[in-house]
Amino acid sequence: MDWVIIRDNAALLLGGTVTTIELALAAFLGGTAIGLATAFARLIAGRDAELGLKAAVDVVRGSPLLVQLLLVYLGLSAIGLPLDPFPAAVVGLSINAGAYLSEIFRGGMAAVPRGQTEAGLAIGLPRLYVLGSIVLPQALPVVVPAMIGLFIGLLKDTSLAYVLGLLELTRMGKNVMDRTLQPFEILIAVAVIYFVLCFPLSQLVRVVDARMRRSGLAQARL
Repeated sequence: MDWVIIRDNAALLLGGTVTTIELALAAFLGGTAIGLATAFARLIAGRDAELGLKAAVDVVRGSPLLVQLLLVYLGLSAIGLPLDPFPAAVVGLSINAGAYLSEIFRGGMAAVPRGQTEAGLAIGLPRLYVLGSIVLPQALPVVVPAMIGLFIGLLKDTSLAYVLGLLELTRMGKNVMDRTLQPFEILIAVAVIYFVLCFPLSQLVRVVDARMRRSGLAQARL
């Protein structure tokens, strides 16, 4: 085994790592916007609209992410709206993350005592304002750790953008393996990079969860 091959290709792997991080952050922001909008719409809309949104969320959550990425990349191209690999991956991952985040937001807000919503509505505040400014902040102890956990999964899911030809970490590693014919060392390096990216975040989940819960208990005592 020749571990020098990792040093010689470190710049390429670093470039792929940067693309992976950029893709994960962009998709997370897009997914957060989609998730919040969907959660609010489901809580505000009538029963028929809520059922339609629930069905859409279930379809996204129940189908493979790889299929969704290909559908965005190839499907949009087929109807005359082609996207480059990076924006196509951002759109596909954002939609997928948005479906899961909508359930996280909705579940977190549902955990807030109903009296908070009723009190806001009783004094004439708009429902959207009540949900966004009163209910959602109180749901943060539940929502934030779950969001970090989802981001960890999103970082790893960016590897599926490999099939779109995007030069993220996995694709870059594959290119290096094809050129050097030394897959073992490169695969180890790629796995280590993913671990370095994800492990600190997994520890952060515990820290944030503990602090959020302590903060929630302190506010409850007040």
